[in-house]
Formats: sequence, C-alpha cells, structure tokens
Amino acid sequence: MSKKLAGLMVYLLGIGLGVAKPPVERLACMKVPSGEVCTGVNTPLLLIELGLVMVGALLLGLDHGFKNDHELNGWLGVAIGLGTAFIGGYSEIWVVFLFGVALATLGLLLYKVGGKHGNG
Repeated sequence: MSKKLAGLMVYLLGIGLGVAKPPVERLACMKVPSGEVCTGVNTPLLLIELGLVMVGALLLGLDHGFKNDHELNGWLGVAIGLGTAFIGGYSEIWVVFLFGVALATLGLLLYKVGGKHGNG
C-alpha cells in the first residue's frame, strides 16, 4: 500500500471519527436554570482525532513531489487546518474551529510563497 493511500485512509478516519463520535461529552449537572445541558471536551478523544488528521496529512504530503519545503509546509498547514476546522466546527468547539481556520490560512499563504520560489 502506498503512502498516499495510507495517508488518505488515516486522514479520513480522523475526520470520520470526529463525525461519528464528536469529542464532546455530557457532564453531570445538579441544576442549570436555562435548561441547557452541561458539556465538556473529551480531550483524549480530541487528541486522537486531530492526531489521525495530522499523521494522514503528513503521509499524503510526503508522497507528493513538491518543489520545495515551503510548498510542503504550506500544504500541510492547509490540510491539517481544514481537518481541524471540520472537527471543531462539527463538534461546536469554536476555539478548535478558529485554530483550524487560522492554520489553513497561514498554510495557504506559505504555499503561495513557496510556489513563487521554485528552488527554495
């Protein structure tokens, strides 16, 4: 199995796990006046999901022929940022969502700069 296929499977597994089991759990509350349910972030599950997205993006990126390291790093920023934003947005953890959007934006800028300087 090639790195590209393995990376795609791991990347999609991380996103699929984020959809199937969002890293948000209900907490035991005595009384909430507004009637809302108290929730918390399941940190180990969030780390597993984000770790799968990062490893999958890295495997995908290493098997592709980029011109230089700037393009590779930019592409990794975009891929990891989009996966992180998707997981954070779906589970309504807005800090994770905004971090993913910021990472994808910075990755896109780095990718564009790296594309202009073909030899590094």
